[in-house]
Amino acid sequence: METTTVRHLTAEQIAAYHRDGYLAVRHVIQGEQLEALRAVTDEFVEQSRRVLSSGAVFDVDPRHTAERPALRRIKNPADNHALYRWVAFESPIPAIVAELIGPDVKFHHSKLNLKGEKIGAPVEWHQDAAFYPHSNDDVLAVGLLLDDATPENGCLAVLPGSHRGPVYDHYEGDAFTGSINRADLGRLDLGRAVPLPLPAGSIHIHHYRAVHGSAENRSSAPRRLLINSYSAADAIPFTPDTQHSPLYGRIVCGAPAVQFRRTAAEWRMPPTWDHGYTSIYELQGRAGGAPGAM
Repeated sequence: METTTVRHLTAEQIAAYHRDGYLAVRHVIQGEQLEALRAVTDEFVEQSRRVLSSGAVFDVDPRHTAERPALRRIKNPADNHALYRWVAFESPIPAIVAELIGPDVKFHHSKLNLKGEKIGAPVEWHQDAAFYPHSNDDVLAVGLLLDDATPENGCLAVLPGSHRGPVYDHYEGDAFTGSINRADLGRLDLGRAVPLPLPAGSIHIHHYRAVHGSAENRSSAPRRLLINSYSAADAIPFTPDTQHSPLYGRIVCGAPAVQFRRTAAEWRMPPTWDHGYTSIYELQGRAGGAPGAM
């Protein structure tokens, strides 16, 4: 008996991802599942009232208090709750990823970025490849929106076609800043960046070389974004798992690679994180942020 392969993307969507370096897909997770994800996230925010500083699970905003929690990130959500793990491994998302980068896909990491009302932190222009280079470029991140995303509450913005260009320097001098350095940033036409306002339950996908960022939340509406990163099974990371996740490298579709594949490219390695790296917010905050983030 023949089995029917369910396709989630059209040929046009797949071509758009490879041309532009990003793709938006509406209404991937809906109904009770979306409501349950919001409820679980609210539970984590409640738990954060008991912490005063960032740690293994919570990356807290400097304005965080027990009375008014302000989280920038829930770290490794797939490690910390079964529903987040379902999104990463069993929802339609892994199958969508496989349609973009091939049948054999492995998990890299998860995070949940929270932009609270009026205080949600910006993320300066950067490329994920600068943080975790791989042997080839079939590496991407999928963001699932738990809330409607708008330009006012800090939706993602991506520079089309930038995934086909270089990986820019994310250092200022000898300091890794987690954002494209000012000299390189000045040479980019950021006026071409495309904001991605989308309804809750939608996903956006970006290539790990794509230049992207997001503005602070200037609205009274939250913007919570659950991010899962994946690679082709034959894309071998050059850096270790800094989060020590038991899920790191787990196959989500297909089979493990029997040989690696490489792309001819060069860029500067990230630090070893021996200094106690916690998040992109900390790195960009130390550097004062690079100007021009959307």
